[in-house]
Amino acid sequence: MQSVNNSVNNILNISNQVIQNFNKMDMKEIEPTTQVINEDIYEEYLSIIIDELVSFYFKMTNEGKEENIRKQHILDFINNQEINLREIYYYLINNQNDSNSIYLLGYFNFNGIGTNINKQKALKLYQKAVKLENNVAQYSLAKMYLDGDGVNKNNFMVFELSKELAKKGYSVGINGLGYCYDFGVGTYVNKEKAVELYQKAAKLGNSIAQYNVAWMYEYGKGIKKDVTQAIYWYKKSAEQGYKFSQNKLEALS
Repeated sequence: MQSVNNSVNNILNISNQVIQNFNKMDMKEIEPTTQVINEDIYEEYLSIIIDELVSFYFKMTNEGKEENIRKQHILDFINNQEINLREIYYYLINNQNDSNSIYLLGYFNFNGIGTNINKQKALKLYQKAVKLENNVAQYSLAKMYLDGDGVNKNNFMVFELSKELAKKGYSVGINGLGYCYDFGVGTYVNKEKAVELYQKAAKLGNSIAQYNVAWMYEYGKGIKKDVTQAIYWYKKSAEQGYKFSQNKLEALS
């Protein structure tokens, strides 16, 4: 979050008075008020906010932070900066040439942030951002296809999107690809390949991958059973706050 704050502070220094007026806006306002703010400074401010929010969200995703935690961090930051949700929503609507803005508008629609939940609209926006090779959109679209949440399940797309992210070295894609091999999602079941990919993502610090490695060790799936190694990886994952690993450690102890 430090990089977000640094970028924001740079813009705040441009015009303290402008931002003071911006910060005084009521979070419950319905109508946009951009016309009373210097447009250049205002748009530069929001552009940086959007890029940093998407970057920070994807960073948390690669760390294996759970979705409710990721969402809360986004909401907390928006609230702490006293940003009017309707303002940022209108900005996103009017800046649909940028893949991060396209993605974030989809995220807002998927989660009902600043608007009503509209997963069909979110789907179209994610698909549009994916065509622009937006990494976090690839993850979110794969998750929608995997869960069948707002769209029909599509295992082939889950596999292909995960593979693309894995090729780029992102732990969330590597772990996702491991899941595909683990359960035969869009490909054949290969437990050994799944373990290999889980381990790679786990070493990159992904707490969900660490849980997956531990689980494979605990039950001897694709690798020789080793409870000591299972506890080691459950602990690594639990230290990052992953609740399923915390529960596992309590059960094993």
